[in-house]
Amino acid sequence: MRLLNNKYFQIVVAFFVFSFVGVMSKFAALSELFSMRFFMFIGFQVFILGIYAIAWQQILKRFTLVSAMSFRGIVVFLSLIWAFVFFGESIALNNIIGTVVIAIGIYIVSTSDKEVSEVPSDK
Repeated sequence: MRLLNNKYFQIVVAFFVFSFVGVMSKFAALSELFSMRFFMFIGFQVFILGIYAIAWQQILKRFTLVSAMSFRGIVVFLSLIWAFVFFGESIALNNIIGTVVIAIGIYIVSTSDKEVSEVPSDK
């Protein structure tokens, strides 16, 4: 239960959920235009975006916008994984290098001084 209250866990889960928007988009693109399957995947996208929008509002209560947006780079890493797992796409060395650079940037922003990474309290 303590893990669920961890703000870093919450932001990673939110972006994990958000990363499936791209998967649903690709499945919709691979479907026949205006077919039932096409609309099903578009519907899944809208549903995921709705869940993410609610989660994003909660995240902004606990992070500054700069810190929260820096974590969005996690979606690039997850997209690489989903492209490989769901669509059999290859992952090139350039993709890995780019993901590592993004991860370093997330680390730098999230561990910078408290003024940047913490939302001031209203106390």
